[in-house]
Amino acid sequence: MSTAPKSLLTEAVMFFSERGVCKEVLYTEFEALLDGLVATPEFADETIEAVFLQINNRLQVRAAVFFTMDFDMDGYVNRLWNMPLRQLAEKAGRGPDMGGGPIRLACLGFTTSPEYRENMWKPGQRNGRADLALIKEAVNRNALGIIGDDEEAYTPIPAERLRVAAEDAWYDDSRGISESETEPRGESASQPVAAAQTIEDQAQRERDEHLNKIALYTRQILTLQERLKQAENRRLADLDQLRQDHTDHLNLIRGEMIDIKNELASQQKINASLRRELAKAQNRTSID
Repeated sequence: MSTAPKSLLTEAVMFFSERGVCKEVLYTEFEALLDGLVATPEFADETIEAVFLQINNRLQVRAAVFFTMDFDMDGYVNRLWNMPLRQLAEKAGRGPDMGGGPIRLACLGFTTSPEYRENMWKPGQRNGRADLALIKEAVNRNALGIIGDDEEAYTPIPAERLRVAAEDAWYDDSRGISESETEPRGESASQPVAAAQTIEDQAQRERDEHLNKIALYTRQILTLQERLKQAENRRLADLDQLRQDHTDHLNLIRGEMIDIKNELASQQKINASLRRELAKAQNRTSID
């Protein structure tokens, strides 16, 4: 008996506001946030509640890590933020059933890594809805474009569609099943083909959409990298100019100091000469 291959897990992050899930990103996009390549202006100067998810191809949550993130005034992630989300998900304990069996859950008050407790939160209720229910609904909406399994590929063939040759014809190719028995009759044969084609077309559209998203994010990352490079070049140019201005100012001050020293030395000579003349005058006066 054949079994379906084990589903791959898609990693994603969902951000919460007071009303519920307000932003969803794949983990690759989340890494761009962590690297400072992109900002999230709507989260500027806030501490945001988020959840790291591992989702299978049947759109079922298999692991969830509830954590918080601090954003600066420009909407960039605090550079001191550092949590091993994947490791926390792997070591998480047994949580509730969200449709695909008990999930691995890590949150405030339910974690095997207490050192990260201060950056975690506990799911509850908001606007009368459970956070876990909001997550499940968001996953089912599939705004992330997760490509699901082809369910019909694993559906067993109904017994009434099977045709068995007579026992005496099992080893004789000339007396096998007749063409009239093996050929589909009427529209019943075309329906599975049409359904399979529809599923294939939908999967192709989802793949194309996913590839388009990847291309878009790649272009955005390249644009941001170019902007960062230009900003770095401007910063270096400004720094060089500042150094040059500082050097010029320092040379000017040194020149002024030399002039002051020379003037002071000249004044000291004049004072010494005046003291000698004064001493001579006093000597002549005392003699007279």
